[in-house]
Amino acid sequence: MEAFMPTPSVSFVVKEVVSRYLNSRRRAIRRLAGVKLSESEAQAAWPRVLEHKWYLGERLGRDVGLRVAAVDYFENIEPPRPRVLRRANGGALPPRLPMMMPFGERP
Repeated sequence: MEAFMPTPSVSFVVKEVVSRYLNSRRRAIRRLAGVKLSESEAQAAWPRVLEHKWYLGERLGRDVGLRVAAVDYFENIEPPRPRVLRRANGGALPPRLPMMMPFGERP
């Protein structure tokens, strides 16, 4: 006796395919260069990384790998900007730990 499996809706399938495609670029950049980007940043950076791969290959006269191109791009061309984290409630930062204070200021 076969189990009945409901067929997913077309909109669900389309959303899944699109999200996997977008996330694949983000994951690829993370795995290749070790850089965390948002989906929109990864979407914008991916063609630039591919163009940089072509440029490096032309300059060096040989094929460079995608990993080399991605690392070189994010190290030399467009280094990722550090993210500034802020508290949602606008509260003060936690007190400094004693080990982080200079010796004269420790309790």
